[in-house]
Amino acid sequence: MNFADAVRGTPEIAGCLKAGIQALGSHRQKVKVNATRSLTGSVDIDTCLARRYPNAQRWDYVFGYKGRIYYVEVHQGRAGETENVIAKLDWLRQWRRRSAKSFEGLESQSTYHWISTGRIDTAFAKNNRYRRLLYQKGIFGPDSVLNADSVP
Repeated sequence: MNFADAVRGTPEIAGCLKAGIQALGSHRQKVKVNATRSLTGSVDIDTCLARRYPNAQRWDYVFGYKGRIYYVEVHQGRAGETENVIAKLDWLRQWRRRSAKSFEGLESQSTYHWISTGRIDTAFAKNNRYRRLLYQKGIFGPDSVLNADSVP
């Protein structure tokens, strides 16, 4: 199963699949890819699920590229926001287990990224506790841009 099939197999977001990274709207400038033809679609998870889960801390976006899945949270790059971003990832994982089971089998192809809306706090220096918390949860960032071709 690929990204687009997983989206189509998830009724809550099936109607929200967009071509390329169009679902990221104005935030698509925060994502760089070398081969746009290898993009397999994107979903604005936050907007798509806002009516169904109005009080949830929803994750922002997901897109497919070169057989991988990139979950992207665009959020202020402040150290004090670390717990909020982690809570959003926890919500995303719970939602997937409950409502998006087609994505569960694609976990080995998935990465999670925090992209900053502006300046990134110096508190995110290498090897500090904020970076360790994010690393333990599997979140890359915060970064100013996601270069998908550079993700390990």
